[in-house]
This record gives sequence, structure tokens and C-alpha cells, in this order.
Amino acid sequence: MEQLKKYTQSEIERLALKGLEYEEQQKKYSLWHISRQLISDLEDVKKEILEDAYPEDRISEYVDSSISVYTYDQYMIYANNYTDLDIEGTDIEDIQGAIVYAIYEYLSSEAHSWLSKQKEKVA
Repeated sequence: MEQLKKYTQSEIERLALKGLEYEEQQKKYSLWHISRQLISDLEDVKKEILEDAYPEDRISEYVDSSISVYTYDQYMIYANNYTDLDIEGTDIEDIQGAIVYAIYEYLSSEAHSWLSKQKEKVA
């Protein structure tokens, strides 16, 4: 608290805003947050997915839409989560393609796990 006394109210507010922006940026590139958002989106349409003749196709659509189309975002997601993403195990020579594939596989695994749990609850 003593350290804050040297700052004006507007400087404190600016620092707080920068902190919030940084936190938001971290969430944007966190696989954990991206997968939690994906699961939340799936929960919102759970009934429709479970009633669909091809629920796996619906899941794939949601996984696709969870991956940013921007190269910078894809690289930042990889940079922040490289320990969870396997780009070495692919035949894709293009680094961006390998990163997108790895992100897709990670999110797809999370989404299909969610789908399996939902099917077990219904059965």
C-alpha cells in the first residue's frame, strides 16, 4: 500500500487497466481457457448435439471455430502452450500447419471427451 502513495489516481487506474489487458491477453493464448470456452459453447447446445445424427461432425465444427484464423494468434497459442502441443509427431512440413493441427487435435480431444461423458450420462 505504501508503494501506491507515490502514484496519482489516474496512474493507478492506468496500471490496473494494463494489468487487466495483460490478463485478458494471457487468456486469449491459454489452451486451458480456450478449451474451457469451447466446452462452455458445447454445453450451450448440448441438447442439439446429442440429438444430432452425427454429433461428432457438430463437435468438429465447434473445434474449428475455436481456433483463431490469425497466424500471430496461432503462434502465440503455441508459444504459451508448447508443452501440451505435439508438432513433432506430424507429417506436416509447414510450421504453421503443424501448429494449427496440434491445436486442433488438443481441442478435439477435449471436445470428444466432453461428448463421451455426455453420452454416458444419457445412457
